[in-house]
Amino acid sequence: MVDSRAKGARGEYLVRDMLRSYTGLKFERVPASGALEYLKGDLYVPHTKNLFCIEVKNYESSPLTDKIFTQPKTNNLIRWWNKLKIQASIGDQKPLLFFKYNRSPVFVCTEIMPKTTDHYIVIRFLHIYVMLAEEWLKEERVVLAHEF
Repeated sequence: MVDSRAKGARGEYLVRDMLRSYTGLKFERVPASGALEYLKGDLYVPHTKNLFCIEVKNYESSPLTDKIFTQPKTNNLIRWWNKLKIQASIGDQKPLLFFKYNRSPVFVCTEIMPKTTDHYIVIRFLHIYVMLAEEWLKEERVVLAHEF
């Protein structure tokens, strides 16, 4: 039996380490799994202005399937994105979703149109761009946080 909390934590550590490596920032997991009223999401940089509310999902199967059209109420990507947009608005942040599924690389979903790469998918009705996370971090060099 798979421990979903442990699987989720592994995904968060994987993305945390990726963010640290590409940005040089000291990303940490959000204490209390985002239950704090003033701090939402899964990852953040302590003692800085976090420009994004970052959520990480690590699931068995990909949310990028035709079910995004045929089952919009139950499609994970749609549910994750809509919830994340609400959480991000609480902290006056932009939503940023990282996800992976069994034996896949990490993907990122963002509202920011890529400027240096054309290797992405647009999901127009969600107003998001989806691409490989490492490529996005390496090529786009988006500022994720800055000091006060």
